[in-house]
Amino acid sequence: MTRIMNHLTHLFFCMVLVMISGALAMAQTTPKDEYPKVEVFVGYSAAGTAGENQEISFDNGGRIGAGYASPTGFEISAVRNWTRHIGLKGDFSAHFNNNNERGPVSICNPACTTVTQDFQIKRRIYNFLAGPEFKARNSTRFTPFAHVLGGVAHTSASFTTPGPTFNFSLDRSDTSFAMALGGGLDIRATKRVSFRAQMDYNPIFQNSTAGGRRDLVRISLGALFH
Repeated sequence: MTRIMNHLTHLFFCMVLVMISGALAMAQTTPKDEYPKVEVFVGYSAAGTAGENQEISFDNGGRIGAGYASPTGFEISAVRNWTRHIGLKGDFSAHFNNNNERGPVSICNPACTTVTQDFQIKRRIYNFLAGPEFKARNSTRFTPFAHVLGGVAHTSASFTTPGPTFNFSLDRSDTSFAMALGGGLDIRATKRVSFRAQMDYNPIFQNSTAGGRRDLVRISLGALFH
């Protein structure tokens, strides 16, 4: 999982460098007193883990050695800018991870029996967040921004193994408080479109006794429409 996070982080900074290079190639200034009242972002998003909690526990005592990290997802947000530098953001993101594997499956009742067979793990994260966004608008194409968002996240996980020795499934879902603390860089391409690279810390405070806090990192790349 550390390698996945390193890869995502390197991808994030490489994309920022590419975007900066492209913007420099077509440099153009923006009027100092001009700013859009509404902005909408749509882009690809990946979630990596920032903590050590890589196990998902189910309410019936079952557990799997996997976390909620996902290389597949998307993020959509909208901002109503009240001033040149401050706006109110609403943010939605979804991440999906499906794994079909073959490995050891154990059942203890009370003695433990372990067999090797096929199994599938599905994990989902849905963030519904809102909060202030702060933008350092200036006379160039480059606009750094930061946000402090809070709301709820719905997480779910399922483990299914079809046999032949064991045939059972485990499920859990949880809706709990979540945050996103971070920011990124917008690089204007045209009057109506900018490129965006963003990274934030996304803790999810699962309120189930089988869960615990999940420390995630979101990385998003996409287009901002003014």
